[in-house]
Amino acid sequence: MIDLSFDSRAVMAQLLGSDARRVGERLARLVIEALDDEDQRQRIVGILRAATVEADTARRIRDRVTTGLLEPIAASLGAGNAPLRADLVMSQIVGVALVRYVVGLEDVASATSEEMVSALAPTLQRYLVGDIS
Repeated sequence: MIDLSFDSRAVMAQLLGSDARRVGERLARLVIEALDDEDQRQRIVGILRAATVEADTARRIRDRVTTGLLEPIAASLGAGNAPLRADLVMSQIVGVALVRYVVGLEDVASATSEEMVSALAPTLQRYLVGDIS
């Protein structure tokens, strides 16, 4: 069984903080820091690989991470259309993890953590609170 346990309330509190203008950066940093940790990275990449071939694992990721965490975060920010915003955020997170650690595209794989946070944060910010029309 794939372990998707984490404290949603603690993560939401950490991400929402006091300044909505930096939520994308906080989320990008959280994701990159998790992927930089060898144990967490192996677990995350293993879950993502399993999700590509196991419908139940994909459903559990959607339920726990996208619907259970990202959608409430997007909704609390008040920009509207939280389900789409959460899906777009998840697409970036999954894409970065796969490109950096599975596919190994050189420029992404060799970028520093700070470069990755800087590149990812504006997109996550726009998806969470910006114009997506």
